Amino acid sequence: MKYSHYLVLLCLLFSTYCYSQHYQIEDKYRGDPFFRKIDMNKLEKDCTYPPNYWQLSGSKQEKIQKLCPLNNLKFDFRGLYKFIYKAPVILYNGQDFQLTLSMSENNDIESGSTIFGGDIFLSIVKDSIVKDQIYLANNSIYFSDVAVGFQRYFISQEGEVYTLYLQEDDIGISPMLWKHYKIDNQKMKFVLQDMLISITDGVQYQIIYPNQFNVISNKPVTKIEPKELKSCEDEYNKEEFYDCYLDVYNHYNSRLKQKINLLNKKNNTIKKSYSKLQQNMASDCLMLSPPVSGNTDIDPYLSKVMFCLIQNYKQEITNIEKQLAH
Repeated sequence: MKYSHYLVLLCLLFSTYCYSQHYQIEDKYRGDPFFRKIDMNKLEKDCTYPPNYWQLSGSKQEKIQKLCPLNNLKFDFRGLYKFIYKAPVILYNGQDFQLTLSMSENNDIESGSTIFGGDIFLSIVKDSIVKDQIYLANNSIYFSDVAVGFQRYFISQEGEVYTLYLQEDDIGISPMLWKHYKIDNQKMKFVLQDMLISITDGVQYQIIYPNQFNVISNKPVTKIEPKELKSCEDEYNKEEFYDCYLDVYNHYNSRLKQKINLLNKKNNTIKKSYSKLQQNMASDCLMLSPPVSGNTDIDPYLSKVMFCLIQNYKQEITNIEKQLAH
């Protein structure tokens, strides 16, 4: 029995080791493990400058910058360009497919091989054909004289890919869009598992595929007045994100919960589950194509998802009210 017990332990250890080594990728391509798990609120707090930052001496500014973990990463994202600017690089060469890093043709190149910006893509390639591709990184996305964007990543040995899109301006660095993919080696796809969106102070939008949409906020839920409710709903067709969308979402989300409670009190035999109902409605809305990166993608996407959810909530509220009337 002792020998069999040790044998089982050895098998488990061996299988774990083999699984952890599934995607053997050199460290110079892997990215930084910091991006595996992100606390968006804490990161933004750590990377926001104090109001008097630009009046401080250079040494004091440097001390403040060191408080932001993004400025203390070990992985050299700028140096990554010198490895891949001429041709795609094979990161992983498996029996069925390859993982490659490649750059777009529109790059910010200076003096030969010094590259300051440019889109980097991660691809699944089989028989020289790209089966799937995701936007992985960029060192600098120019917006204006005072704002730039950039994206960072990490690829784990288990085939998990994490990306974080950020913006930097004169008040600091703000994380905006975090994504987590899993490589499906059967379908040869990058399957998006979950996202975090942060475009409003103190509020995060968590999306877990295929059917979870959660609002994580450190702000109290405020009641929206009827006139403001109508005014915000009139803006839907413009496909832009408005802060009041959250108030409208909270309004109908709260009403839906109230109606379900009333219906369940009236009907003692069959209980309606809010969580299951919410997940069913979210699954429809989350079929929309996710944002790639940048405000031009994030704002319209979030507007469409929240509009879809609000419409579903309103319809379900109407259905329940009809049931309560009988």
